[in-house]
Formats: sequence, C-alpha cells, structure tokens
Amino acid sequence: MKISIIAVGSELLLGQIANTNGQFLSKLFNEIGKDVVEHTVIGDNPDRLEHVIRSGLERFDALILTGGLGPTKDDLTKHTVAKVLNRELITDEPSLEYIEGYFREQGQEMTPNNKQQALVIKDSIVLPNRHGMAPGMLIETDNKKIVMLPGPPKEMQPMAKHELLPHFMDNKRIIHSELLRFAGIGESKVETVLMDMIDQQTNPTIAPLAGSHEVYLRLTASAESKTEAENLITPIKKEILDRIGEFYYGSDDILLEQAVMQHIKTPFAIYDGVTNGALFNRLKNVDEYKMAKGSIIDSEYIINKNNSIEEQLLEATNYTASLYQVPLAVSILNQDNTVYLALLENEKLTIESFKMAQSRNLMHSRSQNYALIRLLNVFD
Repeated sequence: MKISIIAVGSELLLGQIANTNGQFLSKLFNEIGKDVVEHTVIGDNPDRLEHVIRSGLERFDALILTGGLGPTKDDLTKHTVAKVLNRELITDEPSLEYIEGYFREQGQEMTPNNKQQALVIKDSIVLPNRHGMAPGMLIETDNKKIVMLPGPPKEMQPMAKHELLPHFMDNKRIIHSELLRFAGIGESKVETVLMDMIDQQTNPTIAPLAGSHEVYLRLTASAESKTEAENLITPIKKEILDRIGEFYYGSDDILLEQAVMQHIKTPFAIYDGVTNGALFNRLKNVDEYKMAKGSIIDSEYIINKNNSIEEQLLEATNYTASLYQVPLAVSILNQDNTVYLALLENEKLTIESFKMAQSRNLMHSRSQNYALIRLLNVFD
C-alpha cells in the first residue's frame, strides 16, 4: 500500500507551526508495514487542495489529510473532498450531541458555525474525536482510502492510533516493534558495526534512527501474534547487544535519566563543572524516590584549580558529600577537552573520562548523555 500524507493549513506554509503530524503518521504507518511515499503541505486554498486530492487518487492507494476540519471559513478539507467524490455532507448526530454537550458543560454559548464540525461526508466511516470536537472520517472508494483527521496533534494522534489504525491492519498478521535506545555512540558507528545485519535484514527489519545525542534502532517484526513477533525480535536484539550493548540503556519509551535512576538506590548529590546543573535537573525530574539531594556549580572558591584533575575530583566529591550529608557524591569537570566523571561511594573514588573536543554549548548538552551512560554502566 502506497500512502500520501497531506497536511492542510496556510500556517504550515508560513512557518508558524511545524508539521509534526506528518512525522507522527509516517512512523505510525511504517510500524505496520505500510509505505508512506509522499508528504504534501497545502495552504487553505480549495482549488489547489482539489488538485492535490485528484492527483493523489490517481497515484496512491490512500490519502491521509490532516487539518481543515474546524468551524471557520478556512476549514475546507471535508468540503473539498466531498466535491471531488461528488457526495453530500450530512450531520453526524453523535458528534453534534458531543459538541453541544461540551459547550453546555463549559457554560458557553455555542455559535452556529460550530455545527459545521459535526458535518461528515455521506457513507463515510466516522472516527470519533475523544480529545476535541471535529470527528475524523474514512472513506473507501474505487479500492482507494481517503482519511480526514483533525489538525491539532493532541486530537489527531490518539484518533490516528486508536480509531484509524485498525482499519489499515491486516487481519491475518500483526506488526510489533521494539525501539532500542543507545547513548554515547554515533549513528555512523552503529551502522558500521551492524552493517552486515542491516544488509541481510528480512523479518525483523532493523531501522537506525538518530536522536538528540542518542541513537535508536527500531526492530520490527511481522507475525501472526505478538508473541511470535517478540520471538523473532529476541535473537536479533541479543546479537545487537552483544556488539554494542555497552551503550544500550533501555527500550521503547524509557528516558536515559530514568534508566540511571532505576539503578541508584542511595541519596546522592552532584558537583557540576560542565553542564551548569542540567545533569542534576534531568535526574531530579524523574526522581521518584527522592534520592537527588542537591547540586553545586563549579567554583574556584570550593576546589583548588592548581591541583591535578584527580585531586580536584576528589576534593569536589568530598565537599559535596559533606555538604549534603549523602553516601554518594558525583563530580563532573572538564580539562583540555576531556570530561572527567568521578563517583565517591563508601570512601571509594571511581573516575571515568571521555573526550569532548567541541564548542562549549555542545559540551554542555552532549556531556549530559555521556555522563549518564557512564553512570548507568557503573551502577548496572
């Protein structure tokens, strides 16, 4: 199946908002083995939109339109699709009742143009909007699918995932994915180490994805059940982790800082001479058991900069442990484009280091992930 995603809205062309809907839908459909082959952004112009729809129906199996379902005059998507298909618009009573109920609950007067949001194309499958007002629609005509989804991501994403996706699934097979997360290793290095596996992939497939100073690998298997798909993924995952497992910190939705906090079982504090407190803040934000006690920003009034880096690290961790009365202290310092990470626990000092020959801004951001992955390795 070849799919075209069409984002409708002049605000996208003007750069006022980013087209995150296209990115979300591409990931969603690729996960179930459907090919998204084109993205189009079109302004609030009925003639141009009509041309894009007619052209798309000739070239693709499915058109997924987002935006243009609201109550204002520039919300023209369903009117244009209705014109192309020569179908009338009718009121979907459940949607109208939902919209009227919303205004009643809010104690607001419902303006007449809001009724337009309850209009749907005749003979379409109505996709309920459980996070907004305008329903979505799925129309099947001449072995083609036309889908209309609302523009706001908070409405579009759950509708696409829960209401729309089942209509695109193969009843005989399911698609299951696991996203492996890595930090401290570059995308090119990952591809080089795993090139033979990527070249020979069949089922499961291996898709490298670049993140912000991280790398992800999406393993996707097609099978008759989720269990069977997981069994197909397991040996591939094991082979990958045998090669680059030292950089792996978790799967799917877990954050790197969450993985670290799952391993820290004791109160701690940080002396920070590199990330200006950002490292501590990331850990503190996911600190479910209140283990993160405090952070100190590096100062020459606290440690002697004339000492060796090892002496500075020891001085910083001792000072931090004493100040916050914690059994675990972490210090992170930079010298000559090398970042040093020290842990003081039970009077034992452990020092890790990594090169970071970058600008100050890159050192500030990238060092966070490098430090977190080393913390994870120490506590694992």
